[in-house]
Amino acid sequence: LQIDLARSLDRACFDFLLMEDSVFVPDNYGGSMDFYLERALRSPKNDPLPLVPLMTQATEHLGIVPTISTSFYPPYLLARLMATLDLMSDGRVGCNFVTSTAARAAQNFGFDEHIEHDTRYRMADEFVDLVKQLWDSWDADAVVMDEEAGVFVDPRKVHVIDHEGEFFRSRGPLNTARPPQGHPVMVQAGNSPQGQDFASKHMDVALAAMGSL
Repeated sequence: LQIDLARSLDRACFDFLLMEDSVFVPDNYGGSMDFYLERALRSPKNDPLPLVPLMTQATEHLGIVPTISTSFYPPYLLARLMATLDLMSDGRVGCNFVTSTAARAAQNFGFDEHIEHDTRYRMADEFVDLVKQLWDSWDADAVVMDEEAGVFVDPRKVHVIDHEGEFFRSRGPLNTARPPQGHPVMVQAGNSPQGQDFASKHMDVALAAMGSL
């Protein structure tokens, strides 16, 4: 189904397919999961990231943009994974950054309650800044593939970052090459003032929910 959708969008010349995501089974209605599970509402929901290489392999031009939560994903793991997917697809991958809103999601990752809203956006700001530093830890021309000299990567062009922030620490550098786009296309969907500030600072695309034309 997902591959058929991607192929249809590719034929229709869409720019990209964004795959929303959540990481919990809801129980809002009636205080029970039954309503959602019986009707397949928001569950089951597969992780979008393993679908990315399948969808890019099945298409020629379409960008594929999975969703990740900055509240729960490790920045280094995300930077490495997105760089790998972008390299595999010749630069057709983006990333939709969300902070997640549900306490049930937070409880799946060891929190009693979800992180407070403004704190989540401070965390997201540092998360994305760190991810960009990791992508930039390899210069664009670091991979030289000089067979005659016996040099694959120029060590002078791969850099430790030594990030120490309020929420995250990472030595770097990334242990895979810089993504072909430099940074994969970055997307954000929050409409709060904090979300808009976050988008204006970091993002290539901002999604807006509008009540009318």
